[in-house]
Amino acid sequence: MQKSKIVNIPVAMEKYFGKGTMLHPSVTAIEELIEQIPVGKVTTIQKIASHLAKVEGTDVTCPMRTGNAIKKIAERHTLLVTDLKTPFWRVVRNDKKLIKSKNYEQWISKIEDEGFEIEYTKGGEAKISITDDLIFSFA
Repeated sequence: MQKSKIVNIPVAMEKYFGKGTMLHPSVTAIEELIEQIPVGKVTTIQKIASHLAKVEGTDVTCPMRTGNAIKKIAERHTLLVTDLKTPFWRVVRNDKKLIKSKNYEQWISKIEDEGFEIEYTKGGEAKISITDDLIFSFA
């Protein structure tokens, strides 16, 4: 099992985050947070990353590793799975678009099944139509 790792913010990323420490989160840590998101709510990659940084005492969490871990969680589920423990479909990008993954259509279907409305951008991307009060924040 992969563990989360704390590193110095890479020089190339200092222009975005400054100097300090960065968390490379484990898939398990992200999965445990996603399992806390209740029906009727969604959260963003940024909310997950911010919470993990706070809990681990780092300045930031790597947003790319966070997004990739969410994709890994989503992609290991298939359309044949009916009892999904980790509601990956309740995580959206910061701009409320659904995360592109191999099972993108399943992601859209699951979020619609929970009563959320999907709008499509001119580029064909699915975007959830919600107000900020439906975005889950971790305690």
